[in-house]
Amino acid sequence: MKFELNKNFAHKLGLMLESRLIWYKHYDLWCEEIIDQYNEPPFWIIELAATKYIPDAVRIVNYYAYSEPFEKFDTNNDLYVACLFIRYERNEISWATFLENAGKYTDGNDAKVDCSYFYAMLNDYEDTEFSFKLEIVQNKKVHNEFYPEIKEMQRYYNPFISYFKDYIKNNR
Repeated sequence: MKFELNKNFAHKLGLMLESRLIWYKHYDLWCEEIIDQYNEPPFWIIELAATKYIPDAVRIVNYYAYSEPFEKFDTNNDLYVACLFIRYERNEISWATFLENAGKYTDGNDAKVDCSYFYAMLNDYEDTEFSFKLEIVQNKKVHNEFYPEIKEMQRYYNPFISYFKDYIKNNR
C-alpha cells in the first residue's frame, strides 16, 4: 500500500506509534525507502528515520500532523482503541491489559464509548477469574463496536508488517 504522506496519514501513524502498535523496527526501512524515492523527502520522515525512542517518534510525527496549516481530522480516539485491539489480536497484550489501557485512554477523551464501558468489562473479567468464555464474549462485543476503526487501522498497519520482517531478517 502506497501511503500519501499527508497530515491525515501522519495522524494515524502517530496513533500507531503512541499505542505501540508499531515501533522503529516497523518504520525504519519504510523511512529509508521513502528517502531513497524522493529527491527532497519530507523532513519529518528524515527525522523519524533517525529516531528509535518511541516518545520522540510520536513527537516528530505529531509535530508534522498538527502543524500549520491546521487540519481537522475526520477521526477520533476510537482509532487508538482499534490499535490496542490489534495488539491484543496479535497476542502482544492480554485481554485484561487491553481493557485497562482502553479504559485509561477513553477516560476524558472523545470516544464512541465512555471509559466505564471498558472498566465494567474489566471488573467482570476479573470477577470471573479471567474466564476465557467471558473473554470471547467481550471480545466479540468490542470487535463489533469498533469494527470500522479496527478495519481502517489494520489497513494502515498491514504494510508495516513486511517492513518489520525485513528489518528482522536484515539485522540477524
